[in-house]
Amino acid sequence: MSLPQFMHFAPASLEEASRLLVQHPGARILAGGTDLLVKMKQRRVVARHVVNIKRIPGLDRLDCSPGTGLRIGALVTLEALNGSLVVRERFTLLHDAVSSMGTLEIRNRGTLAGNLCNASPAAETVPALLLLGARVVTQGPAGKRSVPVAQWVAGPGRTVLAPGELVVEIEVPEMPRAASGAYDKFSLRRMDLAVVGAAATLEFDATRCRKAQIALSAVAPTVIRAGAAEATLQDRTLNENLIREAAREAAAQTDPRSDLWGTSDYKRAAAAALVERVLRRALERAGRRLS
Repeated sequence: MSLPQFMHFAPASLEEASRLLVQHPGARILAGGTDLLVKMKQRRVVARHVVNIKRIPGLDRLDCSPGTGLRIGALVTLEALNGSLVVRERFTLLHDAVSSMGTLEIRNRGTLAGNLCNASPAAETVPALLLLGARVVTQGPAGKRSVPVAQWVAGPGRTVLAPGELVVEIEVPEMPRAASGAYDKFSLRRMDLAVVGAAATLEFDATRCRKAQIALSAVAPTVIRAGAAEATLQDRTLNENLIREAAREAAAQTDPRSDLWGTSDYKRAAAAALVERVLRRALERAGRRLS
């Protein structure tokens, strides 16, 4: 399929990009283009104006200074994150999510910022970023603001970006030393979107799980937290029965729709299996054993 006709802009600054977005309501940002261009070809998105941000300096920066966490510019590719030793070793939960995405070709073009702005209910990175307490930094006519990932997605395909705003970077705090996490997904092929996705973090004191977090994707209009399952594990000494109970409770909180990839019952069963898997992996990474 060919692309429809559109006007292309290549601003050299964030201020210029913001002005263009205000001047042309409905304009779309182009970073990697792995979602936007496909949707335009399929006529699922009508974009008469495209603002290409690749000439804006500094947006491809990936920083991890001691004590400040990870700062990921809007043009940092998924493969740059996947290949980063810092991300692999210190932000393992995020690395799990990024490494599960698409093909090498897609990861070499696609960006983390684009994945967040796409706001798919099945987005791999959102559960991980949600549990890590990440924030999205934007810039627009009113200046900069920082939005928690927990408040970023307004619904399927919709974010809280205001008119004229664009993403500048994503800030990801480091996990506490006593914490570990894991992400995994079920998909028809590893490169495909998640049919169900799950992320978990566990934080320990000497003998107990001090804090548990569980997030699920593709089982509701937006990524959800499994609060009842988290409460089951909190302040408890973990054992096989607790892990299985938490997995069942997490699945019970989902509301998936039946579609070509599976029935709602099938997806709930997949959610339970995935939650159990990521909890066990988080335990293993923490060097812990079930009692």
